[in-house]
Parts: sequence; structure tokens; C-alpha cells
Amino acid sequence: MAIKGGRLEFLAPHVLRSQLLRPGFVRLSLRIGVARQMPAWARLQFTNAGVSPRDLDHLLRRVHSLSSWVDEWESLGREHEQSAIDALALGRKADAARHFLAASSAYNFSQYVIFLDKARKRALHDRCVRAYAEAAPLLDPPAVPFEVAYRRHALRGFLRRPPGPGPAPVAVLFNGTNAVKEEMHWWGEALLERGVAVITFDGPGLGSTWPRMTMVAEPRPAGVAILNQIEATPGLDGDAVAFFGMSLGGYLAIRMATHDTRVRAVAAVSPPYSAEVYWKVTLAAMRRELAGLYDMDEREMGSAVDRITLRDVLPRLRCPLLVAGGGHDLITPGEEAWRIFEGARCERELIYYPSGAHDCFNVLADLRPRIVAWISRRLEAHRAGQAGVRDDGGEREAWIAAEAVDPDFADALRGDAHPLAWNRVSGGDGGPDADDAPAPVWRWPWTADRMQSPEVVHRFADAGAAPAARGRA
Repeated sequence: MAIKGGRLEFLAPHVLRSQLLRPGFVRLSLRIGVARQMPAWARLQFTNAGVSPRDLDHLLRRVHSLSSWVDEWESLGREHEQSAIDALALGRKADAARHFLAASSAYNFSQYVIFLDKARKRALHDRCVRAYAEAAPLLDPPAVPFEVAYRRHALRGFLRRPPGPGPAPVAVLFNGTNAVKEEMHWWGEALLERGVAVITFDGPGLGSTWPRMTMVAEPRPAGVAILNQIEATPGLDGDAVAFFGMSLGGYLAIRMATHDTRVRAVAAVSPPYSAEVYWKVTLAAMRRELAGLYDMDEREMGSAVDRITLRDVLPRLRCPLLVAGGGHDLITPGEEAWRIFEGARCERELIYYPSGAHDCFNVLADLRPRIVAWISRRLEAHRAGQAGVRDDGGEREAWIAAEAVDPDFADALRGDAHPLAWNRVSGGDGGPDADDAPAPVWRWPWTADRMQSPEVVHRFADAGAAPAARGRA
């Protein structure tokens, strides 16, 4: 089996954070048992996704190579699947749902480090999807299939509605590269507790929605199709819809929201301002892995990367924006979140963790409640019976029709965009290029203070206004 380092590179060798993070170094680290000493902050990547601490400890003791990483996670998935089947036979539906969810998470982590053996990666992905589908009807509330007709294809996801009278506000969630919609389950749980219905779709790089980079470069018509289906679905409030995404899925969410005023709020964690950052900033191994995920060679992908940018569309965003990033993100540098915040002209907020990792997985206990509360508040103002007349000036139907011919022609109907400009604000919170912006303090990743209350930089700006500092919490 052909395996090489993927996201595991940023979790297994906790000794170095540099170009030394190569597959060979990872293999050596695993061989000498480094995975067993995985620090508490790194374990959060797994426990936040539904892996129990007991299962994780047991598994890490048995991992000694990249191949064993795949095998042990797959074995854990099978154990939980069997436990779920046994629980169903005894009529314990809640226990069966819990075990199916655990199996889905285990299969997902199993495929993380496979990039060359596409057949096995796909097989493990399919088992992840199948296990979640078994859990779906057993959940409370249940997850039901949600399909969107798009051109000649069907975009397939899951819908969960909160209990109580409808119509319910809706959050559409997109995962990132080398991830699956099934791992967005816990974000969905948090939103459901706030009375928000949740729809999950596969984002770029894995799953069935966007298998090719070209779709990532131009996702806006797909966003229109999703919103049309929400409006046609009973029990959902088409006037109160938010988009949310992780990593490159966050880029998708923002780009879709710039195209359709029916999106009332958009939030993103670790999104790229431009995919060029993956080509020019992060580790060279990332380029090979991304190209492999999209079934391209590096040259072909390099030519497509220039198209994946928010540069031209971001100033058109009208709905409120919340963007989050981390200073210790080795995949999407935290400066990308700053660039998005500075480049937008809508009402917006930035949540930045100097010690945050990719997807802010090590600070989710602080970040997730912030984002969930923000989405809930923003949608509440647009609930059916509370929102006024839409403020799209009656132009929406015209440019939705126009995008069927040419998305750029539809954009022209909206008027010229503001040029990209950086806002320099004194006081130490002016963004990554501000003259007096403090440089993030680097710490060894295993230090104990990573597990304390994280330092947070929280900034906001009104629509059309320069950013103003809110300070540190």
C-alpha cells in the first residue's frame, strides 16, 4: 500500500515545526513510539471529532508506522461497527448511534494519510460514509438525505431539523480538503442546540460534491442551487440561511455568499484568501497531496490555483462575515484570515488565536461557542415573520438568470467592485502588515500553556468602515 504523510505530519512528530516535517521523519518518529507521547493539545484533533480518549490511548500505543496507523484506525472502526450492530439487536438505538458515529470517525482518520493508494482511500471513505448513514436515522433529531439538482449531477448531503415549530433557520456546512461532511457532525450538534437546522455537504477534495479543482474555483452556481432547494423544502426558512466552512470549505462558503444575497451570514475557520498560499507558503509535500486529491498532476493544479482567490469578489460581500484563524496554522497561515477581514467591506468580525492550529482544533472549546452563537444571532433577525423586505433591490432574479449564461456577466449587473486595500490601524491590532503589529510569540507545541484559556484577538468593523480594535480577551 502506498502511503505518505498527510495531516498526520502535523500531529505525530511533535518535536519540530519546520521543513523537517517530511514523510521519512514521520515514519522514523512513529517507529520509535513518538505517537504514544502525543500531547494533550494534539489529541484534541481526534477527541473533538468524536474519538473517545480511551480509544485514542489504546490506538496510539499500537501505532508504529504509517501503515499501522491506517490498519489500527480501520480495526477500531470495525470494532465500533460490530458494537453498533449488537446494540441494535438489543434495541438500544442510542448506543447504536454512538458506536456508528465512532466507527465513521475512525474510518475517516484511517484514510487521512493515504494519497497514492486511491482505491484503499476511497474504500475507507466509503466505509466512513456508510457508518454515518447507519447512524443517521438513529440520531435525535435524525439526519435525512438532502439532495440538490445541479446541472447533470445531484449534490448529496444531510439535513437535520431542530425540534419545535418551523420554519427553522438554516446553516449550510462545508468541510475542508481531505475531510468529509460526516466530521461536521459535532458542529451540527452545537447549532441544533441553538434551534438552527443544519445541512452538510462535502467540500473540496473528498466525497462526492467537488471532486475537481475547477469546481472549487467557481462554486457560485452550486451555491445558488443549494439556496433554491432550501427555499423549496418545507420546514426550512429560506429567509434565514447562513453558510459556514472549514479551511478550503470556508473559502467556498465566502465565495458563494458574495454571489447571492439570500445568504444572511457567512462564517469561516482557517480559510485561504487565495489558494496560492498552498503553493508558495506551506510545505512542499502539501502540493503533491493536494494534486493527488484532485486527481491532477502538480503542473495542472498549479495552473488552476491562480483562479482560486477572493481578491476580486470579496469587496462585493454584503452579509455579515465572521472569520477565524490561528497563528500556529501550518496549512493555511493565520495571516489569510487577516487578509479576508481587511479585504471585505461588509460588517465583519475576526477571531484570531496566536496559538491556534489548523481549523483551530486546539482552541475549539473557545471558538465553537463563539461561532455558533454568532450564527444564531444573525439568523434570528431574519426569521420568517420578523424580517422585512429583502434588501436586494429586486435585482436577484436578474443576475441568477444571468449566471446560467455567464457568471461574470451576472457579476457585472451588480456594479464595479471596490479595489483591494489594506487598512492600517495603530494600536498593535492593525493586521499582519501593520507597522506596529506584534509578532506572534512562538512556543514549543507541547508546552502546558497551550491547554490554558487561549489568547484571543477579536476585531470588528462596520460595513464600509475601516477596522477598529476591540482588544484582547
